[in-house]
Amino acid sequence: MGRIGAFLKKWMKISAAVILTAMICVPVTATALGTSSQSLVVTGSTTVKPLMVELQKEFERYANVEMFVTGGGSGVGISSTLNGVADIGMISRDLKPYEGGGVLKEHRIALDAVVVIVNVSVVPDGDQLNLTLNDLARIYSGELTNWQEITGFYLPIAVVSREEGSGSRDCFEEALRDAGNTDFVMKDRDVLSINNTGSMIAAVRDIQGAIGYININVSGGLPDRIKTVTIEGVEATPNTIANGNYAISRDLVLVTNGDPQGMAKFFIEWILSEDGQNIVENAGFVRVPT
Repeated sequence: MGRIGAFLKKWMKISAAVILTAMICVPVTATALGTSSQSLVVTGSTTVKPLMVELQKEFERYANVEMFVTGGGSGVGISSTLNGVADIGMISRDLKPYEGGGVLKEHRIALDAVVVIVNVSVVPDGDQLNLTLNDLARIYSGELTNWQEITGFYLPIAVVSREEGSGSRDCFEEALRDAGNTDFVMKDRDVLSINNTGSMIAAVRDIQGAIGYININVSGGLPDRIKTVTIEGVEATPNTIANGNYAISRDLVLVTNGDPQGMAKFFIEWILSEDGQNIVENAGFVRVPT
């Protein structure tokens, strides 16, 4: 064979070993899902969408996937996933028994809470206003119209609410009914209906005697003229939400048509990993308890 032949034979063995090692060390994204770019269509809840956009930024780089994320509401997420228009639907609550056609699978990815806020005129300087769920039911049903009974201040209550169909409003109303106010109905007359978070904050800031509610992810850094409220003596914190002590809370959920497959399955598993849950927390929501 000679010296040249022996060298070539040895070089071929080394090359084969290098190639085999490279194949073994390829990341799971490539071995399990292929190296070509794939796509995911995700649609639904406007509450979940900002979180999904943050997850999208990292996951597209991590998994060589192109994601298309749109809002439209929880109902759109459910119907689009059922009809095959979307790979994954976003909903800001659990599925109701009559939804999903018995085929949609739920995947809880985070916890959220609705935080009650009031105009500073309602709360004495340095004090913390506490309301019960029954107080809230009486205010939002129109039974209670002045703060005097609760705070001692003679000041009309300016009731501000999210629009009908809002996930935040659904969570708020459901918590009041679960507390024993089974016949609770939101008062429509004399209620300022708001269809976005920014307008809710502005209304409560600017109107004396105002009360409203927002999601926990936007409850930090509120204007000076707004105070958050404890409910049944409990403040909304990651711990009180995760352990169920804070009453007005909800799950943020992804739905798939049947058990997730391929990239959709990998994406949901990644969200529930340490990296994904760190993004959930940084976005102002609460990690899924382990």
